[in-house]
Amino acid sequence: MSSISARFQSALPTVAAILVALAVGGVLIIWAGENPLSVYRMIITESMFETSGWRDTFTRSSPLILIGLGLGVGFRASVWNIGAEGQLVAGAVAAIAVLGVIEPPAVIAIVMGLVLGAIGGALWAAIAAVLVTRYEVNDVIATLLLAFTAIPLLNWVAREPLKDPESFLPQSRVIGSAELPDLPWIETHIGILFAVVAVIVMAWIMRATRFGFVVRAHGANRTAVYANESRRSFVTFGILLVGGGFAGMAGYVVLAGEQLRVSGGTATGFGFTAIIVAILGRNSPIGIFFSAVGLSALLVGAEAAQRQTGLPVTLMQSVQSLIVICVIAGNAIAERRGRSTQVAVA
Repeated sequence: MSSISARFQSALPTVAAILVALAVGGVLIIWAGENPLSVYRMIITESMFETSGWRDTFTRSSPLILIGLGLGVGFRASVWNIGAEGQLVAGAVAAIAVLGVIEPPAVIAIVMGLVLGAIGGALWAAIAAVLVTRYEVNDVIATLLLAFTAIPLLNWVAREPLKDPESFLPQSRVIGSAELPDLPWIETHIGILFAVVAVIVMAWIMRATRFGFVVRAHGANRTAVYANESRRSFVTFGILLVGGGFAGMAGYVVLAGEQLRVSGGTATGFGFTAIIVAILGRNSPIGIFFSAVGLSALLVGAEAAQRQTGLPVTLMQSVQSLIVICVIAGNAIAERRGRSTQVAVA
């Protein structure tokens, strides 16, 4: 009971910050000439209670959950992987490079797609990991610059080595039998099922395994971890590989669930949005799940509100930014108050 109470209290600053951000967003909506209560009600109804709405919400949240899980591991360990967008692209390219040529049975193809995506994303993250551990390049810079390097690579492979010979457009062949089927009861592809399973597995790993302990310890006191590990670079290297692997799997999910081909539009911004997801979810697998679904619902509902009222989607994107700012500020205030209380008690 005490652990539940502690978790509830730790979540209070985040909940309060979100409510403050929504209140400020309500002022912006009034300024735009609409009733904020009606708009928020419309967003919730359209994104979660309409068939097309929850389909779009779960479709959009699936890659965000997967990427957020990988980033959350790194952020919890104070290893700052900001280049998930490039790792997503690398995973999608690795998957289509094989599955665009061969066409195994559907189940085998889907498993191969997840594995190939994870390998592609991890290999792209490994480049940054070498720069960080071997040459002591800042992890933010190494991962972020490689994300921007992946975009020209994507455009090149769509025009040259992986181009569909039957198409005049710069795009690859279709993914074929590796396309993700839909779940009949929620009418969205099985990527959301992969995401839910990944959340459960990662929650167990972070709580009950040595890897989870090392990640938490590295974030709290990396010097102590290095004193007990044979090679200090192994920890950072492994954490970056995990983040890249999850982002690469998300790349396959985006490819096989929505786009079916690799093209210049494969880089969709999921990698950068997932940073917000991890922050709002406090780097916890369960928190990341609800954060991804909530942000996806906010944007899907905002698109519906734009169609019905003319309210611009960019306004709700501003609310999304306000949520991040308020959550970061709220957590900082809560931590400072906690330290002040400890000093006063001492």
